Amino acid sequence: MTTYKNAQLFYNSDSGQSKKGRQLEPIREYFEQHGIPLKITKFPAKGEDIKTAVDQISVEDVDLFVAAGGDGTISLISNKLIGTEIPLAILPLGTGNLLAQELQIPLNLEKALSLLTNDQSKTILMDTMKLEDRSCLLNVSVGVTSKVMKNTLAVEKQRYGIFAYIVHFIQQFLGLKLNRYFVEYDDKNITFRASEVLITNGQSTGVENLKWSNKIAINDGRLDLFIIRATNFMDVIRLVFSIFQKKSEQNNVMKYLQFSDYCRIETQTPTPTQADGDTIGETPIEIHIKPKSLKVIVGENYNN
Repeated sequence: MTTYKNAQLFYNSDSGQSKKGRQLEPIREYFEQHGIPLKITKFPAKGEDIKTAVDQISVEDVDLFVAAGGDGTISLISNKLIGTEIPLAILPLGTGNLLAQELQIPLNLEKALSLLTNDQSKTILMDTMKLEDRSCLLNVSVGVTSKVMKNTLAVEKQRYGIFAYIVHFIQQFLGLKLNRYFVEYDDKNITFRASEVLITNGQSTGVENLKWSNKIAINDGRLDLFIIRATNFMDVIRLVFSIFQKKSEQNNVMKYLQFSDYCRIETQTPTPTQADGDTIGETPIEIHIKPKSLKVIVGENYNN
């Protein structure tokens, strides 16, 4: 069993399942019961505030970072740890919690905390993505989902959970038009029209039992790119069916490819972009892969 001497907690009180900060006390009590000194940094859900808080924290004398929040919170905190030997523990309090699902981390707070001190605790080195001045862990997308993330308010996510995203998702497909994309990856160039381009580092889609391609692994030194041409409800149905059937490589609604170095995405008109659930601006963007660059604690059932 790993014993930690000093832990640093980042707690996002505006995360979807944080219950307005009421989850903080059980976390504090857990560390006290196990004799692990804990420093706490608490913040709201605005990315720039989290980034400032993370930048001010020193990694000296800290042997465990704990992120209590959603995918966006976890992603920003990881910037401090990439390339170090300090492990990141995830307490999933967000709306989607895709990274927790990918790493088989329980969504129940008590069970997630138990991973830090039980005999089955284990870590892996996962790949990360470098996007301008920040790192991302699980996905970057341009198109429909970026607009959904931008239009979904924090209060909606806390009140309605994942259904808040679904409502805005349906609204975005009303009158949707395809955009022209110019993509360069690993010295190759392609041009196409699509409603969405998704780069993912994992299989999780945010819906239980609905996974992207089985070829995807979070620590294989590659990133996976999906080109999606869905413009109406029936296209969405075909898209979901193709994911269930794992027919992404030969489906008219979705195309699939992999890259192992970089990818640059431009669009005919500036298009919103999201990374790990947070809106980060507009195209063009360029992403570089950093293989096995983050040490992270995974769930007992994780097997990759």
